[in-house]
Amino acid sequence: MRLSTAAVLLLLASCLSPGHGILEAHYTNLKCRCPRMSLAFVPPNLIERIQVTPPGNGCPRTEVVVWTKSKKVLCVNPLARWLQRVLKFAQSKNIFSTPPAPVSKRRTT
Repeated sequence: MRLSTAAVLLLLASCLSPGHGILEAHYTNLKCRCPRMSLAFVPPNLIERIQVTPPGNGCPRTEVVVWTKSKKVLCVNPLARWLQRVLKFAQSKNIFSTPPAPVSKRRTT
């Protein structure tokens, strides 16, 4: 009886191997939002919103998503020269700034 219990436990332990962690380490781009990035120029007057996502949470690269006024969503290469100029201009003029995160107040009793 003990031998069969040990065999079942050994079988269970082999099924719980860290295979998922190994696969996730090799295929981290499965969580990326942009499968392909474009270098195509988008005129700044057609841009409605820009979202820059830093690397992390399973995606190893920086992603830039641009929403146009015609409701198109484009993934743009973050190293594109025209995008760097648009982002620099937007930061200087505070055009594409995001609202500050809400701050919760601690209660002291």
